[in-house]
Amino acid sequence: MEGVINRRDLTFKALAGLIGGAVGWLPVEFATHGHSLTEQPTATAFYLNFGALALLSGLIGGLINASQLQVLELTPQVKRRFLQGFIICFLLSLPATYYSNEAFVAILNAGGWGVGRNGAIAYLIFARLVGWALMGALLGAGVGIATFSAPNILKGAAGGVAGGFLGGVTFDAISALSGGGLLSRLFGLSAIGLMIGLFIGLVQELTKAAWLTVEAGRLRGREFRLEKPIAIIGRAEESDIGLFGDPAIAPRHAQLQRSGAEFVLKDLTRNPGTFVNGQRIEVAPLHHGDLIGIGSYQVRFNLRNAAPAPAKVAQPTADKGAGMPGGPHLVDSSGRRLQLRADGSTRIGRSLDNDLVLPDQSISRHHASIEMIDGAFRLKDLNSQNGSYVDGKRISEITLRDGDRIRLGDAQFQFRA
Repeated sequence: MEGVINRRDLTFKALAGLIGGAVGWLPVEFATHGHSLTEQPTATAFYLNFGALALLSGLIGGLINASQLQVLELTPQVKRRFLQGFIICFLLSLPATYYSNEAFVAILNAGGWGVGRNGAIAYLIFARLVGWALMGALLGAGVGIATFSAPNILKGAAGGVAGGFLGGVTFDAISALSGGGLLSRLFGLSAIGLMIGLFIGLVQELTKAAWLTVEAGRLRGREFRLEKPIAIIGRAEESDIGLFGDPAIAPRHAQLQRSGAEFVLKDLTRNPGTFVNGQRIEVAPLHHGDLIGIGSYQVRFNLRNAAPAPAKVAQPTADKGAGMPGGPHLVDSSGRRLQLRADGSTRIGRSLDNDLVLPDQSISRHHASIEMIDGAFRLKDLNSQNGSYVDGKRISEITLRDGDRIRLGDAQFQFRA
């Protein structure tokens, strides 16, 4: 579960909903403060209440929709997502408010409440539970619609019901302790926003089938769920998977296509290209644990409940005299084998003319070489910027022993003879 649940995403969505509910409480409090259940609301108060709840819904929906990007910067994409969520949830709140009020009033009337008369307290509590839960459900469904993902509609509605119920069940207790409904409404509306964001995030995390995790690059730690049949990877703002901050990445750099349970990665550039497990590709099927290299970014492909695919051998092409699998090799931090030549020098670096291409910005274009000399393998640093290390010591040239730990820049390997 630890490796599946993205706590960063949950935190962003929960806090976005909480902030939306807390800020949205201000217009709601302005519209309802001082009004009693036993008073006939004026037309002005009626419309003010509708408008205030629409603002509340818009704020919750807009902030949760923007939080999908998991960034704190006010980028054009964040603004666009907020506005999109705000407008949709603002409009959908109108029927939500109407039906929740209808249910609330119907239960109150059944309990003897009306203009100028008080009824049974149990009916008031029950009416508030039903009204707030219904309002939360419709509001949460609106948040789901704003994300343009059909499953999120039910997820948001579930979160809204939970938040509305929590707010309704605690309203009277908080009101009794604080001497009024001000704090009760603040807590209840904040709870609705919090639970909608939390439930949408939690159910998304528990039901996701595939995702990408950024392991190196500006957005390190960021996760992208793969929910669309086709996802574009690039530095353009409209990219489904936006890898920003690296001019070496094209606006539309690669395409990830899903067909049933199969995922295929396609390069959309000729230069600088797209890499899978250190090998440049044009089109390649992806397996759980594959490492995708795009510019300075290293992105891990993950499948839910999938065992890692058999280790791929990142070996030189046949015309370069590659050694056969099972011979001397390097093992990277993910457990993959990088085959070494047994009949010549294996050049390692970031440039495409190397035998082992490692698309990592900490690795020089021509970083190091490993060559069989007099029956032993020798590692030689090629004047790299970040150096070559064996068992923690920087070296210029050294004979390797089975099990030696090698570090080239930030990349870690183990030598196996």
